[in-house]
Amino acid sequence: MRTRLSKISRELKAHISDIAEFLRENGYDCSEDPTEELSSEAVETIKYNFPAYISNKKGKEIPEKAKSKKEVSADSSEQIPLELKIIEAASKEKKLIERVIGFTEFEWNYVVANYNGECSQPVDFNLFDEVICDLLLVEQMSAVQLGSIIGFDINKDPAEKEIILKAISDLKKDKMIDGDESVLWLTDIGKDYAKNGVKFSTFVRDFELYFDIINDNVVNTKEIFSKLKSEKVSGALSPLTLEIDEIRKVAELQAPEIHFPKKGFQLQKSAFIKADGYKAKVWVVLLENFKDTKLRALVYDEKQNKIIEELSNSIDNREDIKADLLTKLISIDEDIEITEEQKPQEQVDFENQLISKQEEIEVALEKQEFEKIKEISQEANAIKRHFNSLEFEVELKRLFDETSDKLWIISPWIRFATLKRINFFEKYLKKGGTIFIAYSEPEQPDQIMALDEPLNKLLQLEKNYTNFYLHQLPPFHYKNVWLRTDKQQHMYYTGSYNILSFFVSQGLQRVRQEKMTKLDWNNEVQNEYEEVVKMFGLKYINKSIEDFNNLCQTAPKQIDRQFLQKLRTVDHAKLKPFLNSDIIQFDEAYEKLEETKVENLNLFRKQFFDQEIERFKRQLIDLTTKPISQDRKRSLQNEFEKIRDENLDFMDLQMKASKVKESIDNLKAVNFNNQGNNKKKRR
Repeated sequence: MRTRLSKISRELKAHISDIAEFLRENGYDCSEDPTEELSSEAVETIKYNFPAYISNKKGKEIPEKAKSKKEVSADSSEQIPLELKIIEAASKEKKLIERVIGFTEFEWNYVVANYNGECSQPVDFNLFDEVICDLLLVEQMSAVQLGSIIGFDINKDPAEKEIILKAISDLKKDKMIDGDESVLWLTDIGKDYAKNGVKFSTFVRDFELYFDIINDNVVNTKEIFSKLKSEKVSGALSPLTLEIDEIRKVAELQAPEIHFPKKGFQLQKSAFIKADGYKAKVWVVLLENFKDTKLRALVYDEKQNKIIEELSNSIDNREDIKADLLTKLISIDEDIEITEEQKPQEQVDFENQLISKQEEIEVALEKQEFEKIKEISQEANAIKRHFNSLEFEVELKRLFDETSDKLWIISPWIRFATLKRINFFEKYLKKGGTIFIAYSEPEQPDQIMALDEPLNKLLQLEKNYTNFYLHQLPPFHYKNVWLRTDKQQHMYYTGSYNILSFFVSQGLQRVRQEKMTKLDWNNEVQNEYEEVVKMFGLKYINKSIEDFNNLCQTAPKQIDRQFLQKLRTVDHAKLKPFLNSDIIQFDEAYEKLEETKVENLNLFRKQFFDQEIERFKRQLIDLTTKPISQDRKRSLQNEFEKIRDENLDFMDLQMKASKVKESIDNLKAVNFNNQGNNKKKRR
């Protein structure tokens, strides 16, 4: 299926000239004609590699609005592994003198209790309410005394008596006053309301209160737990036997519409309805302070993708829970252990540097020098050399997020952990970075170094992206990450972390073990790097030669443009990183390939040109026997002239081509539209 260049341009919201230039640089013939039709192969090449091309051309990542709808959808659905979200969130909260030990699931139990409450709320006084309450604030009085002061004689005037008794009845109903006609007084609540010039009306409403099983602090309990991912605990709970004063205290914090004395809302009575138990699904991350070896806990909520400060403080104050969690981390993974082994002096020196930086940060915090804090943190990151497994995952993600250079990942095995990294690989490739993946050949027969599913995913990336490379090197055990930049600010990480066969999960970290170390890029590393580049370069030049030879040997009898295009683009872009790299074998093979390509291309182009001439000659046999339209003739002329102009270097076929062109020019053409108009006029 072929697609017009204009359609691709609209989908990508990109200039036709940029797309055409991209295709030409990758070995495709492409003009800037919007009607030019592209093969499915060319469209696939654009889909996967054009974003990186534009990013590198403009020196920045492709803007969101310039991405195709399909790409935007893919980006929005990208899933960052939960494990990485957890440790990344924890890394933002940890101090310089802390390292992440591990993390594990934690079920946080809480209770939601439902009550029915009889409540009061303030209502503005009417005239009689205000007068009666003001008088009763002074002293207790009878109904006769109240009426007399107001100017009513309730013993003689029935109407005045009814008015007074009705006002007293309303206030008694609202529990503002108590007593009978002989003596009346304000209730305690009545006194509070009377002082503010209001009375209250009663209402009945159900309400719920949240109770944290671990933490007695109820200030934000409802707000916190109502947002967490939770499951209801089966089985009935016994009624919460709380006194009214205890319920009021909690309601004031969680249900101010029920009880909030400052605004005049008072809970008068409450009746327990039911209580349901819940368990919130959270994650607890344990940090170790390497200055004093104390543990600190952080609580992460997957639903909100953040650390919950209040819950973190609650767990951190419970040494028993932290001890249980550490035991759990050790029990679920044999790779976690408390060790008494001495730290290497280099690690001790580095930790002392971080301790000093942390002290500087604390001084800056006291002085609220926030810019100074940022500066110190950046200095600390710059000197960081050692990473445990969890820390290195965050460092690796930082490289994916903040760079778009040449990233090398060298790890002996390819396991299912690789699947966790595919999304990061693709995002890096699309923003213009280049990725090289190296894994080891087996040392023993039948040894499996790469599992089928993750390996096939990587092979698909190699096929789709011109800036992704994969190679199996002679047996090795080292694990390296190299970042090569155009500014010569190269980075080098090495250690025991199998990046393609290991991904963080619950635990998986010795308390004091360092997994990866960042070293200076020196001559030894440079030599190792050059040797690996050489092996990659030779793999891809040999593959190009093999693919080209296979194409030539299986050439179709009828040569077409698609076949010629395949010859031109055999790993054309894949070879670019190895050019001018002083790899003698590569350079010699590349030069020979280019010579062979020119030779064979000319051979097949000439064959194609000759076949096209013969095809036109066959068409002309039929066309010379009857008139054709002027549009049809013009189309034939343009098509043949384009073919002839593309093959002007084949002089021995030009005479043959000229005769065909002359025959096309001599075709009889009729303007069928004018003939139709003439017929109408004759009628």
